[in-house]
Amino acid sequence: MRISIDWLKQFVSIKENPADLAEMLSMLGLEAEPVHDFSGLSGVVIGKVATAKKHPNADRLKLCTVNDGTATVNVVCGAPNVAAGQTVAFAQVGAELPGEFIISKVKIRGEESRGMICSERELGISDEHEGIMVLPDNKLKAGTAINAYLEDVYDALDLDITPNRPDGFSHYGVAREIALKTGRKLKELSIKKVTKKAHDIHDIASVKIANKDDCPRYMGAVLENVSVGPTPDWMVARLKAAGQRSINNIVDISNYVLLEMGHPTHIFDYDKIPSNTIGIRRVKNDRQITTLDEEKRKLSQQQLLITDGKKPIALAGIMGGLNSAVTENTTTVFVESAYFDPVTIRKGSKKLGLLTDASRRFERGADIQAAETALWQVINLVMELANGTMVPGIIDEYPGAVKVPRIAMRRSELDLYAGCDISDQKVTGILNGLGVTNNKKKDHWVCTPPTYRPDLEREVDLLEEIIRVYGYDNIPAATHFSSSFSLADLDPEENLDQLRQLLSGFGYHECQSNSLQSAGWAKARGLKPVPVMNPLSETMSHMRTDLLPGLLETIDFNIKNGSPDIYLFEIGNVFQQKKPGFKGIKETPIMGAVLHGYSASLTVHEQAKPVSLFTAMGHINSLFAALGASAPDFEPADSSGFANAFNIIQGKQCFGLLGTVDRKFVTDLNLEIDDPVYSFHIELGSFTELLDQQRKFAPINPYPIVERDVDFVLSEEVETGAVSALISGKNFPNLTAVFPLDIFRHESLGSRAKSVTFHFKFQNPNKTLEDKDVTSVIDKIKRLVSSEFNAKLRS
Repeated sequence: MRISIDWLKQFVSIKENPADLAEMLSMLGLEAEPVHDFSGLSGVVIGKVATAKKHPNADRLKLCTVNDGTATVNVVCGAPNVAAGQTVAFAQVGAELPGEFIISKVKIRGEESRGMICSERELGISDEHEGIMVLPDNKLKAGTAINAYLEDVYDALDLDITPNRPDGFSHYGVAREIALKTGRKLKELSIKKVTKKAHDIHDIASVKIANKDDCPRYMGAVLENVSVGPTPDWMVARLKAAGQRSINNIVDISNYVLLEMGHPTHIFDYDKIPSNTIGIRRVKNDRQITTLDEEKRKLSQQQLLITDGKKPIALAGIMGGLNSAVTENTTTVFVESAYFDPVTIRKGSKKLGLLTDASRRFERGADIQAAETALWQVINLVMELANGTMVPGIIDEYPGAVKVPRIAMRRSELDLYAGCDISDQKVTGILNGLGVTNNKKKDHWVCTPPTYRPDLEREVDLLEEIIRVYGYDNIPAATHFSSSFSLADLDPEENLDQLRQLLSGFGYHECQSNSLQSAGWAKARGLKPVPVMNPLSETMSHMRTDLLPGLLETIDFNIKNGSPDIYLFEIGNVFQQKKPGFKGIKETPIMGAVLHGYSASLTVHEQAKPVSLFTAMGHINSLFAALGASAPDFEPADSSGFANAFNIIQGKQCFGLLGTVDRKFVTDLNLEIDDPVYSFHIELGSFTELLDQQRKFAPINPYPIVERDVDFVLSEEVETGAVSALISGKNFPNLTAVFPLDIFRHESLGSRAKSVTFHFKFQNPNKTLEDKDVTSVIDKIKRLVSSEFNAKLRS
């Protein structure tokens, strides 16, 4: 919702600038931010149009002269509404408009144009650009910078109101909050009631409510001799500042009252109600209604209607009907001000998919007492701005009543919730400012909320209000709140976020599966599960012993829904029954991951790359490297559920398991996954030590890297990893990396032999290496590999 700051000043003194005011309201729970920033406008002044004649070389352009306070300049203007004598916003040559648009001197169809007469869109006020912005000619001096005028009239705030605060959907409601927070006086809404008694409205109009629960209150008035026409400039400006477009004086009056005090009203053409009877009922045999937006809307039993006694003429609390709308020929109007059941309006609005300013307020809970104030506001404005004459009397059908709770708010609970001492005087002042009737007892307050605050139903609601208005920033920080737990204690799982970020960086998506599984799934890998007492179903009878079944189920789901290329991981606890009894249950936190499909899709630039066991190994190596640890070894292992498996070893510590998931294991789970799935899991107990260890800063080495390749002919039985590990373990000087680059097999190498190309990187932190520094090390490596693995150099 948009709030005009100038409009707010009608009810409360505003001393803050828009940014500070937005901050105040946000801290009060009405999230706000300024709409405009006119301080950036440069070179835009008040201008007076002296002449406006047809352009000699263009039919749709006018050649104008504008007095900018210092001179009268020629300006070419294409706006259809420009005319002599107008006061306008004039951008001089060199002026800067929103969007970094700079005004320069130009020639348009042979005529010089020195500046621009601005529309609202060019000034950043609204999207209106069909004509220039015409200013009221009241004491605006030509040549004066326009910034101050725009700030006075159009400064506004955008508010994001939570659904529980219907009182915030109006200028008066926001002004009430400002007055409450600042201690300033809130000016009351002034209404004038007409009490003349000639013939009464009940002689010419009546209201029939079918169900008091749908419409607890309905008020109406009739005004004759109404003149439908343009709206006064002051109201147009206020509506525009609040984001509303002017239509005509009658429609604008209803919108104005809605924005000012937050209560919806509607104005019907009285002559289009032939029975002179207003009915409020649910849909019966009605099929459709054409609403004011000229849309034909299908009706259902959810809808609450306003009828002319027979046919529907409006959707109650949502939108009026086109067949009863006010037009330029209207002379007599019926003004409606009512209270409708919030749930009924909400259901009707959702069923139609139609959310309006009126339904937004009614469904959140309008103020039943405000119906009368809103009615008189509309009556007074129609009499003032449309020359209407009121038929004496008003209709006030009030069959229902809104119950207002009486709430006891305890001092002890306030102290507990706030965590600090708020004085009785301060509490009473806040309650009075909120409009809450209160009576202070010895240790509590007896409170009755106002009808415009339907959200205040319980003690805790009042406690939150006291703390909100007192100011969250005024409550001192503490580490204990009615508990022995200290907020200064670190979260024991905080370091797992680092693991999540690393895996996400590798392309994995985190998922969460159920920790309860069927007996078959829990026993699938031969582990003894923990049974659940009184399980909800057979599929949730045991605690999970592994994360793999849940991850495979997620892969199966993604394959069936067209997403076969996927990396998944999950962090969670698994459970095993190691010994009988509760104390024999072992709970282990682990991280499990699965890979399926392709790591890179087929494109014109590269071939498709299916994932493999080496993809998973690369991810594990990168994970350890990112934590500042050396790459782990992969030692062959036997493990149920895997076709081939490897233990993840670093030093003497086994961190987890890696392998290719056995197809039979997938089939036993009744999953339909045909392509290979690769998986690894890491036990987090010891792995968290790597997550917690400090990183050491190493400066960038400015000296060049020297690279060498050496081809060794090795037996097929020799693992390349063992060769790399042997070389790395000798700590040769300046050697920073060694890894196999290529494997070549050919009969010319001999029976069961292979040629492996090893790549070496050398770098010194203090100097540029010479060839002799590298060659001597390479020679030592050749001798080492030859002696340990009976290797030969490939010629």
